[in-house]
Amino acid sequence: MYQANFGTKQQISFNSEAEYYELLGYLSKSDGSTILVWEDNDLQGAWAKEGRILFFEAQPAGLRANLLHTAGVGNIVSRVNCNEFILNIRANHGFVLGETQNIPNIRITVPQQYIADFDAGLQL
Repeated sequence: MYQANFGTKQQISFNSEAEYYELLGYLSKSDGSTILVWEDNDLQGAWAKEGRILFFEAQPAGLRANLLHTAGVGNIVSRVNCNEFILNIRANHGFVLGETQNIPNIRITVPQQYIADFDAGLQL
């Protein structure tokens, strides 16, 4: 069984590579449901900067990744703290901070056998 964890508290984990690429598809949609951010929490007394996925709507039921959500503020429904994951998808898959992602640039980083999973994430 494939197991990948991102974060010391396993904020994001996957049981298969298919789940990983499905989440990439979901995050690349650029439809306002999520935003990737790097917050300067260390300037406010926290230990360090924090990479996060901000969710502006509930995680869709069909999304298979295991995400540890914490409470959001304002119009943010929830957030997932995930420094290592954000660094990974920026370095290896062409993601950028913010709401708008370049789907064609991300898609070319997806192995052919996982394109259907990526596309399924786009549809969630």
